[in-house]
Amino acid sequence: MIAEVGPARVSPWNIANALTALRLVLVPVFAQFLLIDGGENSRWRVAAACTFCVAVATDRLDGELARRRGLITDIGKIADPIADKALIGTALVGLSLLGELSWWVTAVVLVREIGITVMRFLVIRHRVMPAGRGGKAKTALQALAVVLYLVGTSGTAHTTAVAVMALAVAVTLLTGVDYVLQAVRLVTAEEHVPADELLPADEHPEPRGGPTGGLGRIGPDDLVVRVLEGLGGSGATLAVAESLTGGQVLARLICVPGASAVLRGGVVAYATDLKHQLLGVDRDLLAREGAVHPQVAVRMAQGVRERLGATWGVATTGVAGPDPADGRPPGTVHVAVAGPDTLEVRSLALPGDRGAVREAAADAALGLLGDCLGPPAPPPADTGRPNGPS
Repeated sequence: MIAEVGPARVSPWNIANALTALRLVLVPVFAQFLLIDGGENSRWRVAAACTFCVAVATDRLDGELARRRGLITDIGKIADPIADKALIGTALVGLSLLGELSWWVTAVVLVREIGITVMRFLVIRHRVMPAGRGGKAKTALQALAVVLYLVGTSGTAHTTAVAVMALAVAVTLLTGVDYVLQAVRLVTAEEHVPADELLPADEHPEPRGGPTGGLGRIGPDDLVVRVLEGLGGSGATLAVAESLTGGQVLARLICVPGASAVLRGGVVAYATDLKHQLLGVDRDLLAREGAVHPQVAVRMAQGVRERLGATWGVATTGVAGPDPADGRPPGTVHVAVAGPDTLEVRSLALPGDRGAVREAAADAALGLLGDCLGPPAPPPADTGRPNGPS
């Protein structure tokens, strides 16, 4: 039976979560500065603007540190969006209380932000839900609009603030619609998986693809095609970092005609020291945990993505057997994916001989990438008309 195990726990007491906590602490401080003297005191408004900017900076920094240092925790995943919504919500409500921003604007933005956050927590039970397109632009426009409102209370500055806020609201609504469409596609795709493919791996008479078949709900060939189509459809590119699979993931991708349109290349860093030299995996992490660790897989995916200039990076590391390595038993495998606003790692205990473990590890890496990319776009509707001029 193929068993999926949780990755090694990362302590919640880390710098990334501390910055998130700081952002939460700054929210009431910002509100106090904004509302002093009914918002008429220019000095306190500047103080409010500075506090808001510091809080926004922590949002950027905590995410970057969590991804680069492998400090992603369940607490951080929950606290970070709450802190973001609390900050922007407090700013909008405060400006509305001062009569400077229409309440309908505040209501529209807050309903969208809270609604999408709740929806993502619900949908994640089905499959990984990637960050929506335009999310960063939406956040940046909201923050810029708030700052302009804080420092520009009249004249051209205020007119600019109103214009930027209008653009921010439009982008907020558009990205909200994009999230809803993603959620519908994800849930619909989950509901339409054939019943026999939902069986646990050990209940199949034989894994798909033969005795050493892959993980997931579809066969390996279909999986590779789906991954490449998903990347090509969005204009994205892919880079691969491999250890125990020894180039097997890359070979599977290259077998499909047209793969060169999305595939940047790959790095087989089999030796532990090459994981640092070629992919930038932290020396201390390798010395402390060895090469077979979920955070090593994460760093490999990030490193190959950065070094090969790809949109997405996927990585494998583990023990193919027959002997243990780094204190881990044969079949211990970690696969990771790094992409735009996405960092996922999956840890597995795979059965079988050396060949079976390596093949299943490649399937797992491609399957995780497929989950992160989401379901393929539906084919265009058949209008019943022949192609070409009539």
